[in-house]
Amino acid sequence: MELVAVGCSAKQIALEINIAPRTVERHIENVRLKLNARNRAHLITQAMHLGLLVIETPPPDEPTLFELK
Repeated sequence: MELVAVGCSAKQIALEINIAPRTVERHIENVRLKLNARNRAHLITQAMHLGLLVIETPPPDEPTLFELK
């Protein structure tokens, strides 16, 4: 869910954890259904609300994911 939360696609996640993209999509769909979420954005919101996902902010001097190139 952390990779979904930062905007990674199923293909990117699959490459990162060495499984098929379709398997990633199925896992995301299963979690979405269990959390009664409408879409990926709502899935992340629900997970954070339930305490299943915590997104930590980096210290001010550390580059964020969006600043890395």
